[in-house]
Amino acid sequence: MTDRIEGCQQLVQILDEQISAAVSLLDVLIKEKQALTGTNVQALNEIDTRKRAELSHNEQLEQRRRRLCQTLGVGLDRGAMDYLINDLAAMGQQRLQATLRTLWYRLRDLIAQCRDANEVNGLIAQFKQRQLLQLLGLLRDGGAAGVTYSSSGIAAQAATHSHTLAQV
Repeated sequence: MTDRIEGCQQLVQILDEQISAAVSLLDVLIKEKQALTGTNVQALNEIDTRKRAELSHNEQLEQRRRRLCQTLGVGLDRGAMDYLINDLAAMGQQRLQATLRTLWYRLRDLIAQCRDANEVNGLIAQFKQRQLLQLLGLLRDGGAAGVTYSSSGIAAQAATHSHTLAQV
């Protein structure tokens, strides 16, 4: 029983680290959104490098947490942490239980925020890419200039005549 309690105390430390890492990742994702809506490519490249480092750090911490949970005899399925947290009450460890529950729910919330921010950033990046491709089409052969959208939102070829703006 003492080993399990010590393991849970180690888990508290790992969850603290994971929360800190998730906050850092969320900060990077917020900065990435700002960079995506701007025009500074250098800033976007720097943020991408930082984002990759933060993701790697988060993954390393998650692997540590999973290994510790396995040594505690807790599975990796969706409810495993909740099972471990609830099991602490039976051992008379209500304070540790409350701490773990608070940290676990905070981490889950932060991860959900990161996922949502990353999805928004992905949509912005896709939109920017489509804009760029349309502009390149205009410059190359005027092909993208003929693309419009009907009232239903479906892409359609416009009936207008387009002219190449420049030849490379």
